[in-house]
Amino acid sequence: MFVFNGQNLKQLPLRAKIGVFLAITLGITLLFLFGITFLVIALIGGVITMVANLFRGSRPQSRPMSNPFPPRRPPFPKSRPPRKMDDDDVIDI
Repeated sequence: MFVFNGQNLKQLPLRAKIGVFLAITLGITLLFLFGITFLVIALIGGVITMVANLFRGSRPQSRPMSNPFPPRRPPFPKSRPPRKMDDDDVIDI
């Protein structure tokens, strides 16, 4: 029996210790299997992509694609248009 801060603490029974050990081992095993599964799937996908690129051959050279989105004016221009000379009033009503 253990004594901690004046309290009597009982030891865990052997069955509970084995259950905790098995639960932790099962959890770690499942995480490991999921990780390995994702790794294998990624490797297979990479190999399939590499083989597909090898058998695709060379593509014929074509002219470069034109930009489908023409450049736009910025919403707030950085410079103001020049003012007219007769428009130099301090107060405009």
